[in-house]
Amino acid sequence: MIMTFLMRGKPARSCFWLLATCYYIFVVELCIFTVQLLEAKVTFLVIFHLLFLLCVWCYLRTVMTPPAVPPEKFRPSESDKQLYLSDERPQVLQEILIRTAKDLPIYTKDPKGDVRYCATCQVLKPDRCHHCPVCNVCILKLDHHCVFLNNCVGFSNYKFFLLCLTYAMLLCIFTSAVSLHFSILFWTHQLPNSPSKVPIIVLFCLTTIFSIILFLFSLGHFELALTNGTSREDNDETAEENNPYNLGFRKNLREVFGNEKKYWFLPIFSSLGDGFSFPMGEATEDKEKNAAIAKPPSESPSQFKL
Repeated sequence: MIMTFLMRGKPARSCFWLLATCYYIFVVELCIFTVQLLEAKVTFLVIFHLLFLLCVWCYLRTVMTPPAVPPEKFRPSESDKQLYLSDERPQVLQEILIRTAKDLPIYTKDPKGDVRYCATCQVLKPDRCHHCPVCNVCILKLDHHCVFLNNCVGFSNYKFFLLCLTYAMLLCIFTSAVSLHFSILFWTHQLPNSPSKVPIIVLFCLTTIFSIILFLFSLGHFELALTNGTSREDNDETAEENNPYNLGFRKNLREVFGNEKKYWFLPIFSSLGDGFSFPMGEATEDKEKNAAIAKPPSESPSQFKL
């Protein structure tokens, strides 16, 4: 079931076969056929498999965790829904939405100052919630839709996504360093030529490229985590300049990773909050004042990021 889910998308299939190829080259061609010292074999295999298992665990949690959607209380009652569908006057429609949202923790409005409503999902959008056109559902604290995960990254799995990026980067850096060492030994003729020479050199090239790519993605997303932002909000200049959710580096990290440090490095959900209401910065205590500057980004199609 898991494999069927992972292999649905073409980018996911490509990643799977690339990962399987690199795994085979490192474990078989490098560690088993090339490394001669038993201590080195064991050390390389233990470190590699530790990072590999953590990376796969985080990847599976990111992929298999359903995106968090707005709870039922953000859905208008049947009577309000029928009134909304039976009228076309913008003022009347807004009055219906304002009445429905009066007891809900909704502070951000759309660029026109109206209550945000998704006609497709027929639900009022909580703060930082956006509709994903690929998944065709509104998702709490949506960051982006990732084609390599075949899933959206949002409130429910953002921690898993950050950990997956981190462990994948460390795995690639470690594999690149080890394969570089043995590639140099082959080039300088300190090791005899063997059928493993070319695969190990190819492994070095691939893992070096992916180390750089993953480092840049990790850097970008951890920068967002440190400022309590999302990719969608980062693409909007107004939201970036006036981010009311920035609580300071430490509190921002706790929003994603939680208060218990023993869970920080494991793909166990420990993020704070409920996904539809968020604490705001100390500089603007009044929530209504915060709401005035918390303009959500435009509802353009999701950016296909890693």
